[in-house]
Amino acid sequence: MRMLRRRLPLLILAAAIGLAGPAAAAGPQEIKVALSWLRNGQYTALMVADAKGFFKEEGLTVRFIDGGPGKNPVPIVGAGQADFGIAGAASIFLARLAPSPVDIVAIGAVTQTMPYAYIRLAAPGTPAPTPKDLEGTTVGMQSDGDIFLKALAERNGIDLGKIRTQTVMATAEPLLVGSVDWFTGMLHNQTYQIEQEIAKAAPDSPLYGKIWQAVRFNDHGVRSYHDVLFASSSTVRERPDLVRRLMRAVARGLAATIVSPTEAVALVDAYPEQIERADRLTWRLAVQNPLAVSDDTRSHGLLWMDPAVWDGLLAFYHTYGQIPRVVPAADVMTNDFNAKIVSP
Repeated sequence: MRMLRRRLPLLILAAAIGLAGPAAAAGPQEIKVALSWLRNGQYTALMVADAKGFFKEEGLTVRFIDGGPGKNPVPIVGAGQADFGIAGAASIFLARLAPSPVDIVAIGAVTQTMPYAYIRLAAPGTPAPTPKDLEGTTVGMQSDGDIFLKALAERNGIDLGKIRTQTVMATAEPLLVGSVDWFTGMLHNQTYQIEQEIAKAAPDSPLYGKIWQAVRFNDHGVRSYHDVLFASSSTVRERPDLVRRLMRAVARGLAATIVSPTEAVALVDAYPEQIERADRLTWRLAVQNPLAVSDDTRSHGLLWMDPAVWDGLLAFYHTYGQIPRVVPAADVMTNDFNAKIVSP
């Protein structure tokens, strides 16, 4: 009985993966989903949902609009050039509260924990870092990182006067060559580059034998979601069944990715125009899958969003002058279309 109880959540999840929603009677309906970046393993749940036929079983065919430098999914969805998009949580309310607002709403969070972190190199066995360890060091961060560092300092008693900052790009070279002590990056992206460079370092290299450690902003700063599905408010109001079918397919794709990551790697490696290969995808899912589950997804279902997280994030952005006012979480997000496929 104890073994059955331990296996029951996985059995329930596996059963949910096999459940299909009703297909549209009139035949497949094409939907377009705008991605926030190039088509890679970050969007595994969506590609698995397509490759395993979950969209088809919902009466849908999906076409992805790839993102990349200078390509923002928010205006693409706002202009009606895509039905759905995926982007960071802040992108949703920054667009809604902009001088020329874009009327979009979040419908589900693929990534429950924002992977933004302050990353350093250390010798094996070094105690886990704390926010105070940033004092007396140089932090390399991207141009939009100032408010995050300020919030981290205020919440953890850090003296900002004891921290030097350097603006860096989104690759980890400054950390790897020692020009900064900390580097701000995403745990499921830049740490791959760090691990690759450490693995090939010669014995006389400063990188030899090192590990990376991280202070996670989500744990010590402000909670946030990362890859968030969104649609225009008009789509949510006028085509709720379409939103519901999209959410069910993606939740099933995410569930399949969590239960069978090896199969997910094979499917995504072979997916058209996907740019990452199996070795990197295997590494990515080991880091990325845990970020997709939370107490909320275990209780309410994959993609669930806590309104309190949105309230805290809105307050944070307002405090640092990024938005003109705070609005209720219900103005920017909804759980009405959650498929209630629970995570283990």
